[in-house]
Amino acid sequence: MNRKNILCVVLFSIVTFVSCSQKNTEARYSISGTIQNAGKQKLILQELKFENGANVTLDTITLNEDGKFNFSFLAKEEGLYRLAIENEYENGFEILLINDEKNIQVNADPNNYESYTIKGSKGSEALNQFLKAYRIKDESFFATVDKLQGLQKTNGDPAKIDQTQKEQFLKITDINNYIQKSLTENDNPIVIQYILGVSLRSMETSQVLAYAKAAAEKTKSALLAKFVATLTNQIQANTTSTPLSIGQPAPEIAMSDATGKIITLSSLKGQYVLVDFWASWCGPCRAENPNVVSAFEKYKNKKFTVLGVSLDDNKADWQAAIIADKLNWQHISDLKKWESTVISTYQFSGIPYNVLIDTNGIIIAKELRGQALQDKLASILK
Repeated sequence: MNRKNILCVVLFSIVTFVSCSQKNTEARYSISGTIQNAGKQKLILQELKFENGANVTLDTITLNEDGKFNFSFLAKEEGLYRLAIENEYENGFEILLINDEKNIQVNADPNNYESYTIKGSKGSEALNQFLKAYRIKDESFFATVDKLQGLQKTNGDPAKIDQTQKEQFLKITDINNYIQKSLTENDNPIVIQYILGVSLRSMETSQVLAYAKAAAEKTKSALLAKFVATLTNQIQANTTSTPLSIGQPAPEIAMSDATGKIITLSSLKGQYVLVDFWASWCGPCRAENPNVVSAFEKYKNKKFTVLGVSLDDNKADWQAAIIADKLNWQHISDLKKWESTVISTYQFSGIPYNVLIDTNGIIIAKELRGQALQDKLASILK
């Protein structure tokens, strides 16, 4: 399968679709424009139905010599649509659209696929901007994969194999960084859900779930809440619940900071991280904060940092406590107090609570308070 059109298939495999913006009555939408150098081929408009992985063809027209076209259709909600030339889909010619506006214009040329333009739909523009950059990164990554496989099959130079493996790691890291950046920058639930679906190609499912939870909370989207529920059920069906213990990889956390930027625990890999669960309203937490501040100031230049995860439900109180207690490290929260998703993930019932994670993301200690925190850090950060 062509790597350009595999992106739709990825999303079909994991998503149950829920309407993003339900309306009481149907509205009419128009998609028009010009497809150059396509001859008198058939142009197809399809709605992508995620719940069963099917494409519903809404209309098919035969292009005129000038390539101009116009589709008109009714819809009650925002959805994801696809324009494709009947004989060109397997060669990668497809354009994805979101009907967030009534009139959308598309201009494209099958002979110069990446030159297509979309006007009149911010959601469509954002989605296709993501896809254009993602395809470049994805194709570069798979070129490296193919190169590595060729070297391994022919018992190539070990030094070249090692170098190519490093290139492969850097490229997958670049893809995941781009995905994270795109999730933070976009606020259209359909665009976000599409990016989340694509991210399953390069990220652990648990990491994607963490991003999805953060995005669902940020957008308050029923669409993304359903995505979270579906992915959670899939993970639970394939895993056995075990107590969180020392020696295990730390579960991913992805939440927004005070500015709305999504911060992930995995982004701190390479440092020792104290994940500190606290809240402004928690007296024992506030009493312990000077000890954490002391540890941070003492070891912050020795690959040590703190990630504050708040169980607050009042943003102003949370921010005021950070300033008052001089907590000069990254802070995140979903502002859901005891309904926060991190409670079940990290299996604690009271705060303050913390876990210490090594440079590889492995839990090496839990519930370090007072002198116990200082002693543990002194033993590993000499």
